[in-house]
Amino acid sequence: MPSFAEKSTTRRTKLITVAATAFFAVWNISFADSTPNIILIFADDIGIETIGAYGGEYSTPHIDSLAENGIRFDYGYATPVCTTSRTRLLTGTYNFKHYEAFGHLNPDYYTLPLHIKTAGYKTVVVGKWQLAGNMEIGGVGSYPSDIGYDEHLVWQLERSLKGSRFWQPTLSEDGIAKTYCKDDFGPTLLNDYVLDFIDKYHNQPFFIHYNPVLAHDPWTTTPDSLDAKTPKEKFHGMMSYLDKMVGRVIRKLEEYNLSENTLIWFIGDNGTHPQITSNRHGIPITGGKWYSKDAGTHVPFILQWKKKLPKGVVRDDLVEVLDVFPTLASAIGANSPVPLDGVDLLKISKKKKKKTPRDSIFMHYDPQWGSDYFGTAMPAAKFIFDKRWKLYSDGSLYRIDRDPLETNPISVSDLKRKEHREYRKLKKQFDSMISGPLKLPYLNRPLKGSIPPPSPDCL
Repeated sequence: MPSFAEKSTTRRTKLITVAATAFFAVWNISFADSTPNIILIFADDIGIETIGAYGGEYSTPHIDSLAENGIRFDYGYATPVCTTSRTRLLTGTYNFKHYEAFGHLNPDYYTLPLHIKTAGYKTVVVGKWQLAGNMEIGGVGSYPSDIGYDEHLVWQLERSLKGSRFWQPTLSEDGIAKTYCKDDFGPTLLNDYVLDFIDKYHNQPFFIHYNPVLAHDPWTTTPDSLDAKTPKEKFHGMMSYLDKMVGRVIRKLEEYNLSENTLIWFIGDNGTHPQITSNRHGIPITGGKWYSKDAGTHVPFILQWKKKLPKGVVRDDLVEVLDVFPTLASAIGANSPVPLDGVDLLKISKKKKKKTPRDSIFMHYDPQWGSDYFGTAMPAAKFIFDKRWKLYSDGSLYRIDRDPLETNPISVSDLKRKEHREYRKLKKQFDSMISGPLKLPYLNRPLKGSIPPPSPDCL
């Protein structure tokens, strides 16, 4: 009987063949004339309130420049925690269709990087990984090479390699783990790798999936904020450093005259940590990571492709991480050989008045990380929302445009006629999502394993 790995390899081979056939059937123009380079920046733990372009209190001029030269979506969403958002993005499907456990992505699934690689791109993932399984399911999961990346430099390739991501980090380059020196700063090393990748492959189409470890806790100083003391001061420095790293990528593209035909997408993977309160348009917002309220899901969502898309546009469409896969498939001119659940945003972004065919966003948020060894709760929830209303599977209903903290549930019997029509529409959409029940959470076992020691050259 074939092993799990052999079966996964066989299935991936079949999917690659199908994808290649689909791609070359529609590819009738050259890369140079039509197809962009792609840089997908999936920043860590930053809600919409952290970015200057959205009225945030932190100075983020380089990230803001992406909005000034592209499209700023004001209603962009991710799930409340990292793994559920990243597997949603990589597979382009609702979590209830593919999600099995925190820190896990089954390598059988067809993925965005595999699709782009099949289309002839050089592919890399840089930054956070954390998808090779956890201790509850025996460590089975995906490595970058399993799902379509040619190269990688990542933090936490495996759960047992969870060393530092900041000072003296433990990173894995193409499967080989290394602990760096005490003066080495992880975000700088990761960014250097991105820049080196562009240096190496600027003459061919490339896809860079950049997962900055900023601005995730633990709160730390950066090379530019060594005097920061409080969590808020450190977070402020981490946001500034994230922006600086984005600026370095932008300048590297300019160095090779790649700015016009590079699609850059900047998204947050979930809301900000609850220990951080930030002002947006002068209103304090406490981070909502882990929780299904707006502060846990509402994230920056900026798309720039100077050659094809308008600049300085602000849109109010409901958009989310599910839309990344179909949009990038459209950008490279290759339909996915498997069904996707998102929306191709290129179809609406080029037309001022055209709206997405989406009236609401549905989330089956079941992170399967009930309480880890830090004692962090991640309560599961199944819900649907539009810009006004939010409905949970237990029947709880909130007017989120007036009550974003969801402190005052509304009785359906108290709704006025128009409000009741809106409720019925949302309820019908919710009922159409046959997603199954939420699972019972479990208690994760303590982390085991060891990281490699620093090189003797560091002493």
